[in-house]
Parts: sequence; structure tokens; C-alpha cells
Amino acid sequence: MPRTLLIPLSLMFCACSTEESKSYEPVVSSSPTRTVVADVKRAAIYQAPSPPSPDPWRASAEGDLVLLKMAINERSFDVNLADPLFKTTPLGHAAWWGRPGSVELLLASSATPDLAYGEPWTTPLHVACLWGHVEVAAALLNAGASPELPDEGGSTARENLRISEQDTMGLASAFQAPFAFESIQAGRDAIRKLIP
Repeated sequence: MPRTLLIPLSLMFCACSTEESKSYEPVVSSSPTRTVVADVKRAAIYQAPSPPSPDPWRASAEGDLVLLKMAINERSFDVNLADPLFKTTPLGHAAWWGRPGSVELLLASSATPDLAYGEPWTTPLHVACLWGHVEVAAALLNAGASPELPDEGGSTARENLRISEQDTMGLASAFQAPFAFESIQAGRDAIRKLIP
């Protein structure tokens, strides 16, 4: 299986911070056009000196359900912890790469669907909408993810459905994400039908 590049959307906009993310505090974010105050729960960062084995973040991104189950069930990994390098939760990695099996397993294992991650922060539904991952978005919405929750820049997941082809493919290129705009747009069209 090819190795998956684990890069969240948030890295496009700023470098990783070495500070630990704060969990469960209201967050204020600003953009040139608006200021948003959201009661957003943020993921804590995994702090152990060595990574867990097996790596739940990579298993989530690659859709390796055997290793992901092992990390959760046998190693008692907290599925809401973000990785120390990219500050992304397993659910965030699974949503980014469109791994519905990983998303379903993580949600069944008490992953919080609206838990924000990254610097600047975003949510799994934001990236599922960005890349048009219909099955992932459906699972997140069914688990209670809000399409109206803003990210740190003040954009909602619903707004990510309208990002232009040029901007979308610019992000795909920057992250070496092998996504084609036609399939992204078809996925976004299907997600629009899922959002009330």
C-alpha cells in the first residue's frame, strides 16, 4: 500500500506551533470581513515521548482498519488526541483522505465529530466538504457534525463546498493530494443534498 502524506489543510496557512492545544475553551477567530466567537472544542495534542504503536493517525489516513482497531482496542488509544507533528486527530486524517471505514470506526469508538484540530483549527467536516468526500461527510453529519460551525478563519463546512476550482486544485497541488476536480465537484454536489 502506498504511504499517505499526512498534511492537514491548516498547514497551508501557518506553521505548526510547539505549544499544546487548549481543549474545550471558546475560541475567537478573525478574518478580514468578520470576527467569529465559537464554543469549539479543540483536540489535545499527544504528548508522550514516542508515538504509539501502531500509529493510529497513519492507520486512519490509509484506511488500515486492522491497525486502527488494534490501536483503539488493544492499546486503548484516545481517538480524540491530535498527532504532535501535524496536530491532526485520527478523524481529521481519515476525513482528509476520504476513508469512510476509518471515519465509521472512529465515530463508533467515541471520536467527537466536531472536535477542532490544527493550527489554525478546522474540523473533519470542513475537509470532507473541501475534497467532496461524500461518504465521510454523510457519516460525520449522521454523527452530529455541524455544517454551520466555523473554522478559525470563520468559514463553515457548507462554505467549503463553494471553493473555486483554481483554489481547490492549488491546495491539492500544494499537498500533493491526488484528487481530480471533477470528482471533488461531484462529491460536493452530493454533500449539498445531505446538508439541511
